[in-house]
Amino acid sequence: MFRRTALAFALCAVSCTGADGPPEQSPPAEQVLGEAQQAVDSNETPSEANSIRFLEQSSFGPRLARTATTPPVGTVEHVMAVGIPTSLTEQFALQPAAQFSGADTAPDLGSQFFLRAVAGEDQLRLRVAFALSQIMVASQLGIPESTRTAYSDPKTAMAGYMNLLSSHAFGNFRDLMEAVTKSPAMGRYLDMVNNRAFNGAGNPIDPNENYAREMLQLFTLGLHKLNMNGTVQYDAVTGQPKPAYTEAQVQAFASTLSGWTYKAAACPAKGGTITTPDYTQPMMACDANHDKGSQQLLRNFSTTANATPQVHLTEALDNVFNDPNVPPFISKQLIQHLVTSNPTPAYVKRVATVFAKEGDRGNLKEVVRAILEDTEARGAQPPQTLRPGFGHLRSPALFITNTVRWLEPTLELNKDPGNRLSTWSKSLGQWVTRSPSVFSYYPPNAPAPGTDGLLGPEFAILDTATVTARANFVHEFLYSNMAVNSGITVDYNLVPSDATALVDWLGQYWLHGTMDPALRTRLLSALADPNAGTVLRRKKLALYLTSLSPSFQVQR
Repeated sequence: MFRRTALAFALCAVSCTGADGPPEQSPPAEQVLGEAQQAVDSNETPSEANSIRFLEQSSFGPRLARTATTPPVGTVEHVMAVGIPTSLTEQFALQPAAQFSGADTAPDLGSQFFLRAVAGEDQLRLRVAFALSQIMVASQLGIPESTRTAYSDPKTAMAGYMNLLSSHAFGNFRDLMEAVTKSPAMGRYLDMVNNRAFNGAGNPIDPNENYAREMLQLFTLGLHKLNMNGTVQYDAVTGQPKPAYTEAQVQAFASTLSGWTYKAAACPAKGGTITTPDYTQPMMACDANHDKGSQQLLRNFSTTANATPQVHLTEALDNVFNDPNVPPFISKQLIQHLVTSNPTPAYVKRVATVFAKEGDRGNLKEVVRAILEDTEARGAQPPQTLRPGFGHLRSPALFITNTVRWLEPTLELNKDPGNRLSTWSKSLGQWVTRSPSVFSYYPPNAPAPGTDGLLGPEFAILDTATVTARANFVHEFLYSNMAVNSGITVDYNLVPSDATALVDWLGQYWLHGTMDPALRTRLLSALADPNAGTVLRRKKLALYLTSLSPSFQVQR
């Protein structure tokens, strides 16, 4: 009965995004916006609810300091004590807690990811790197094993790629573009490695266009020209969207980026290839396989004739990086991953303006700060004028980590707890480091079902199977031995025993003061049922039903 009830709550999320209704005594929008701006501008103590929302957006789930004398970095109490700007500064200063390892003896990469997401201190860095991994997509599923290497090719390649994204998460986007372009994982995934301008006989051929096309369409520009606020530009005569680039420009970029291959002792002869992969170092340039001709790229820019592969790569990436589409295209997607699927054009423009700042263009640290300090992100709850379409369905990974981190489990590393979390995420439709395509787990422009034009990217992988899988995950985590057997132990004494206190606790923390009165009534009724069982089972029942409610499923 409990599973069916929770499933009904979860199914409501498909058609009721943001439809929980306003919480009791909701403050007017002006008050919310005012509070948010004041807290950001002066670094005053943010409210508890605002701090929780901030951690939902900037980490893999909030945590409480509880009895700690000094609240640890990343806890709700710490954010309240030091303020949101200072909390961001602290997170920016943290180096990666650990590197992803491709060693055969290391756990699966998905396991490593979830262990770091649940227990790591560098929450914001990993959260941004995870967002970037869904924009500039490479996948273990597209990197085959080779008998010529002494290691697992997919694992080693993607470990390096995830470390690359992590190290550049707060750096400059132009540097990230070059690192991604030279990555052997990306080179193999999108066919830039051994991408030659000549065949085995030494005759000219058209280079592979795969990386050039996806770099333009998915990693930097998008299909259509954009205004600074992220809205599409339309042709005044045809009424059609203006293309961001042409097919001829894709071909020009493919030629400009030709001649790169795996790192080796020496380049192959003209038309030859390096057949032994090296996923431990960036790709190297081979002049003999490069098209040295001048190519016309974006905005009538022509590359230098007879230049080296590195010179042409620099010119190509500079040309793309300085295109006016990049700031709104990347800014909007980062907002979608961190805060809301439907940011207002004004929100996108404010962040894109930071991205495009003269003399500091592409500073991801400042872009992330602008996203998380913006008035649309801050406050005890979304402004009233934004509530209907604000927020985003928690992706499987975020749904799992938020649920788990609130319960502060003890992790026994010798039992590989991350693998159990990764397996649950896979069953929900998100197998981390194994995106099913270059469009990631879901496209950023996927519509929210049952709405009038709202976007809901994560809803693209929410169907009857994955809705059920969400309910099954929570049920198995709370009620079965799977978690304990996998080294994930929860102390339920940290959860209030009294029914009213428990529901209040869930409303105060898990839902940061936005619990719908109808949900509160349902929870209290379920806990009062004589069949609800022992105090421990009642606690689990309340956690189970709350986690599967639209109020929790949709991060707002």
